[in-house]
Amino acid sequence: MKYNEAMRQLQQKKLSPVYLIYGEETYLAEKFLKALLKLINPQNDAEAVQYFDTASDIKAILQSLDSSPFFSERNIIIASDLKIFQDKLSDKDKRDEQQFTDYLAAMPEYSILILQYHKNKIDKRRKLFKTIDKYGVIVECETLNYWNINDWLNSRLRELNLRFDREAYAYFIEAVKSMDKISLGFLDQELVKLTLYTNEKFINRQTLEQVFSSIPEISAFRLWDSLCDRNISLALELYLIQKSAGVHPLRLLAFLVRQVRQMWQVKTYLNEGQNVKQIASALKLHPFITEKIVKQTNSFSLAKIEQTLQNLASADYKLKTGSDEPALMEKILIEFCQMAASA
Repeated sequence: MKYNEAMRQLQQKKLSPVYLIYGEETYLAEKFLKALLKLINPQNDAEAVQYFDTASDIKAILQSLDSSPFFSERNIIIASDLKIFQDKLSDKDKRDEQQFTDYLAAMPEYSILILQYHKNKIDKRRKLFKTIDKYGVIVECETLNYWNINDWLNSRLRELNLRFDREAYAYFIEAVKSMDKISLGFLDQELVKLTLYTNEKFINRQTLEQVFSSIPEISAFRLWDSLCDRNISLALELYLIQKSAGVHPLRLLAFLVRQVRQMWQVKTYLNEGQNVKQIASALKLHPFITEKIVKQTNSFSLAKIEQTLQNLASADYKLKTGSDEPALMEKILIEFCQMAASA
């Protein structure tokens, strides 16, 4: 079950005797666990919750589940990263797994078992996984990508009583799209910073840039805009900020290649007579971003764009073979602005 569906079940107060919360996105896992505990332990009674970890014995966990609660309505058992979920099991682990799966069929009504596993991927073909799925709920907290982050973003903005205008929203999605790996915990912290930075509830792109300026992806977009505006002094300044932050030149180069290739695609579609709506649909881009790229292509002929891609490919080779010349990236940025000016 996906995270959103599992959360909807909690909102409807539908409970199961056993939960398995797993996946790479620990931010979602922690949020689900917090919501679940709030529902089953509204008084936040510490005596009602028992914790077990990877070193814990399965028999001890099962005994705790069997024990009648004394001071609370339920026994709440939270077990994290148990050995029985590992790929390679010892003979003892296999016996523990069998005992555990047999027990799930007769869970006492007064106990709730919450399992967490974030070490590795879980083999869904295993009897352990299928048994938990039969008698309980499995919550998959998968890492989000830019194309499915909208629900999370809109939900979090509502919780913070914030709204993005059209440009800010598109800018945020494009920045997320450029990230090597999306960390919802990190993005959440940055959104909270917005509430501390301004009293405004309607966030525009300028405010977003100022608050998110430390994020390499946001900084890279500002650098790209300065290049397209032929503002070489600002572009070099932003590059030095990226460099001092430890951003590897290859990472910035990959970003530039992506942006120029996108520009080449848009220019090609424009030459074929397609409009902004058609291009946005074909490239799966936000309409605002497409409009912006269309304006940027006015500074470049198709031949100039192709030449820029060749220059970037050459720089990529030099960086990867260790034969890069001093100030190679600065040279690339300057040539880009010069090419735009002469287009």
